[in-house]
Amino acid sequence: MSNKQDGLTKTRVGVFSNNRSKPIHRWYPFVEGYSAELVEWGLALCTTRSPRVLDPFGGSGTTALAAAEAGLDSWFCEVNPYLAWVAEVKVNQTQAVVSTRDLDPLLELRERLGSSDSWLPLGQNSPLLEVQAAMSYFPEGVADQVVAVLAWLDRETEGPTRELGRLAVAVSLVPSSNMIRRTDLRRRTSRDPQPKPFLEHLSKALTMILQDLADLPVLRPCRATHVSSDIRRLDVDDDCRFDLIITSPPYLNGTNYFRNTKLELVALGFIGDEGELSGLRAESITAGINNVTKRRSDPGVIGEVEEVAVALDAAAYDKRIPRLVRLYFSDMRDAMEAMRGSVGAGTELLLDIGDSRFAGVGVPTHELLRVVGEQVGWAHRETVPVRERRSYDGSKLVQVVERFVAR
Repeated sequence: MSNKQDGLTKTRVGVFSNNRSKPIHRWYPFVEGYSAELVEWGLALCTTRSPRVLDPFGGSGTTALAAAEAGLDSWFCEVNPYLAWVAEVKVNQTQAVVSTRDLDPLLELRERLGSSDSWLPLGQNSPLLEVQAAMSYFPEGVADQVVAVLAWLDRETEGPTRELGRLAVAVSLVPSSNMIRRTDLRRRTSRDPQPKPFLEHLSKALTMILQDLADLPVLRPCRATHVSSDIRRLDVDDDCRFDLIITSPPYLNGTNYFRNTKLELVALGFIGDEGELSGLRAESITAGINNVTKRRSDPGVIGEVEEVAVALDAAAYDKRIPRLVRLYFSDMRDAMEAMRGSVGAGTELLLDIGDSRFAGVGVPTHELLRVVGEQVGWAHRETVPVRERRSYDGSKLVQVVERFVAR
């Protein structure tokens, strides 16, 4: 299998690892992310000059940032408010700082971190401290430091500087906690590395941000706009249609990225406690077993999906699994229909997706999404293999980019 196809370099293009060395992209390593090269390939395919780019599942903003690096505005949908904020900071707030080169407040914060923590205004009130008291997510005293630094940023900084400082805090939370991110967020064991000192990690995060900001050239002004939490509720005027869609929807039975970002969601005030995570899950594509509730209406029947779901009815160890599969493809059909309604004929759609397996039954997610796409006005153009994966039982899975064009 060649490493290139129509200009797409497939070496780890479907994972975030390629971005770990790229300025700004590297600020928030996102386990569910994909490489900026996928966006660059999509932009090369598009024949429209200065295309309007949409990412219906924006995540932490890889599509938005890669579009900005090409001098393009972009629009995205994202239900996780923390991730939507990360995308907005990486594009909009970064451009605002680069245009003025006013890095002094961030430099001051980093210098303070290198001395002592005696300047921190301890004794603040915060939902994070309430969660910490109940769950001990951090070593003793660390949650107080987090809250104190955020209070200092609120008092001493404003605008883009404040948001970039808050992002540095956010990326330091899990490394300095009793939790570890290994695809999913879980508690550290004796075999895992010990938590890093929060102030030390924060200083390194600020250094990385400052270095990238100092080296970044001034780009053509462009913006990333968060247009909706849910692509299925996106309403687009005829004269504001998009010219290119690049995205990776939630994987069936993939990572629960609400639970995965719960420390950031609470610490930065996007939610008040963990109980609010269920509300975010309810608004999202039904991609995980915990999304399957009795409150969900029955999904629409899709013949090819039913063949798989019926096999799961007989084989699954949990009766929620076949319902999950039915709901997922019903939700994705609605999402792809909304995408089709937001573009004109001839628009390209690149969909990064992988298949799944439950109780020995394979779910060819990418193939079924091709069926769903064809039903709602997307003509399938090609399937580009990206990499091989493994299921929990060791079975071989695939990850591909499905390329569609609007009919």
